[in-house]
Amino acid sequence: MTMRPLLTLSYFPNYTSLRMESVHPTIRLPLMKFSGQIFYIRTFDAVEKAATKLLQILQEMMQIAIGFDIEWKPTFRKGVPPGKVAVMQIYGDTRHCHVGAGIDGDAVKVFRDYNISVKGVTDLSFHANRKLGGDHKWGLASLTEKLLSKQLKKPNKIRLGNWETPVLSKEQLEYAATDAFASWYLYQKVTDRSGEVDGVPQE
Repeated sequence: MTMRPLLTLSYFPNYTSLRMESVHPTIRLPLMKFSGQIFYIRTFDAVEKAATKLLQILQEMMQIAIGFDIEWKPTFRKGVPPGKVAVMQIYGDTRHCHVGAGIDGDAVKVFRDYNISVKGVTDLSFHANRKLGGDHKWGLASLTEKLLSKQLKKPNKIRLGNWETPVLSKEQLEYAATDAFASWYLYQKVTDRSGEVDGVPQE
């Protein structure tokens, strides 16, 4: 079965793509937002070409960390299953596994929806617990707050929106790209690769 999701690729080795913006003073935490270039790929041919290019890069590298996340249309009716994976977003650098919070569940959903295996995955919770201690099930937003003292916004209007729409909105694209970037960025932090992301502005 051929997988034909909408695909946002936020693949950029330019670390200055992270912008922190202040939110309401009562919250006090700055906002984490991806502000680099987003490649929004919607056709089968374009997805195939981008995937081929990414595979070539992976084959040339000994190891490369890739921020990985997926989105799908939720359902709010009892007995009606959620939609299949509609958007897949990837962020990687060209110097260094698929990484993400709850990524095992994402990999299972991709397999169930399209019979495609996502291998080489590592959950941020595992690395975060090794670094911080305890046995917590970290989400991306909570881990961003804990490790970076930043706010990763998860507005329900976008998170629970229609990811099967023919054309994603600017807000949806930014949300998707930020999640994938945050996964990659946090992986560098929890695996003590902080020196490799020092070029990313924090304010």
